[in-house]
Amino acid sequence: MQKLFHTSLLCAAALTTAAFTPVNAATILQYGDTYLGVNDEGHLNVRASDIAGLPEEFYSEFGSDVVGLWRAGLGDATSPGCLCEGWGVAASYESARVAGWANEETGGAMGLSDGIFGATDASVTSMVNFQDAPISVTHAYGRSLANGVFQASVTIANNADTTIGDVVYRRAMDWDIPPTEFSEYVTHSGVTANLESNGGNVRYASDNGFASSDPRSAAGWVNSDTVNTDFTDNGPADHGSVFDFAFGDLAAGESRTFNIFYGSAGSEIEAISALTNLGVNVYSLGQQSDAPATGTPATFMFAFGGVGGVEPGENASNPILPFVPAPGEFVFEIPEGGNWFDPPYAYGFEYTLEGGALFSEVMTPDASFGFGDIDVMVDGVVVATLAPGGMFDFSTLGMGISSFMLVGLDRLLDIEATDFAAAFPTFLDWTGTAERLLMNALTLDDTGVAVPEPAVGLLVLLGLGCTLVRRKSTLH
Repeated sequence: MQKLFHTSLLCAAALTTAAFTPVNAATILQYGDTYLGVNDEGHLNVRASDIAGLPEEFYSEFGSDVVGLWRAGLGDATSPGCLCEGWGVAASYESARVAGWANEETGGAMGLSDGIFGATDASVTSMVNFQDAPISVTHAYGRSLANGVFQASVTIANNADTTIGDVVYRRAMDWDIPPTEFSEYVTHSGVTANLESNGGNVRYASDNGFASSDPRSAAGWVNSDTVNTDFTDNGPADHGSVFDFAFGDLAAGESRTFNIFYGSAGSEIEAISALTNLGVNVYSLGQQSDAPATGTPATFMFAFGGVGGVEPGENASNPILPFVPAPGEFVFEIPEGGNWFDPPYAYGFEYTLEGGALFSEVMTPDASFGFGDIDVMVDGVVVATLAPGGMFDFSTLGMGISSFMLVGLDRLLDIEATDFAAAFPTFLDWTGTAERLLMNALTLDDTGVAVPEPAVGLLVLLGLGCTLVRRKSTLH
């Protein structure tokens, strides 16, 4: 079974709001000891000194250095030497092979036109359009359910009225692992099992992190023994990883969604444990050359999920991430009920459906996520208290419900110390068709009453702003 999205784009020539505050079209996120520097087109490697408004401790940590995938107190793993990290998508459209890609080493965006970029201190969403075809690519970054590992939900959308063929997504990174930059060990796992010849989506993989991000060009290799196979601790050498994932054809209005992950851990054992818990299909590890056996003082990782595996939304460990137009606001356009949705952690959330749909069920994550009992509130009244993994049926209220709150996420006193404290996956189902699902983060005012977190507009237009709209169907 494969889930696809029917997609259209509603574009506006301008977007204004009284609270709108321009920001740099790039940002840096922190999760545990890991930092991620994301450019406006969704690729990594940004200079902290070029971004206004970051916490002062960020500038103390990075100075004037470039941040791609950074480990606190150690340094960056993707920017030394060259800014060779990026993504690309290629597809066949109207008898031509078209592509769009982004990589700082090759000048940033290539083959791309306009889009939108939204960011908070915990999430980043980038949507860009192709120049030569009605194709859009969205990267929605947030914290995963493993401490120190960021997750991005990637959607490749066919906005044409005809099929696009042989869709390929490429991701390449030159691992330069501190403190032995330009001399690292690289590991690939899951490649062999997920090759196209074995019924998977991996068309090509190797250790050439210097490869062009344009999937139309041959990716090549540094060591030929790394091509289309699994390997452990290859090196030491100045190399990295490149992966081409093939997704076949997309009919008019359809799209493909999968997850990617970037993160770091204090050792190889910790890194593999995190990736195992996230249920990834394919991964790359980068380790310094002095201690490949243990991967200390840090192991850096990149991974793909939902590639021949679980689609986003099917379980709490692989939730659907939102678009983030402003702090405390999380938007899911044309969502489908019966899925897990995941904004970052807050005191509570207000959930609202637009378009006439009514909530039928809500379920909280199980105890492994670190949360205690949570109250369900409707019109300011507590209608149920859910234990971890509990479910509430809104039909028992005898009226249609389009908005409710979950509050009390902070009841577990040691929640800030748990690995999953930054994520709160919630299962939601409803009747009817929803145009939009909104989640507003709640804080406590001076009286102890949950109130929506004030939003400050952080949406940056890249050319002509567009709003991404999705309709999802299930294909067998």
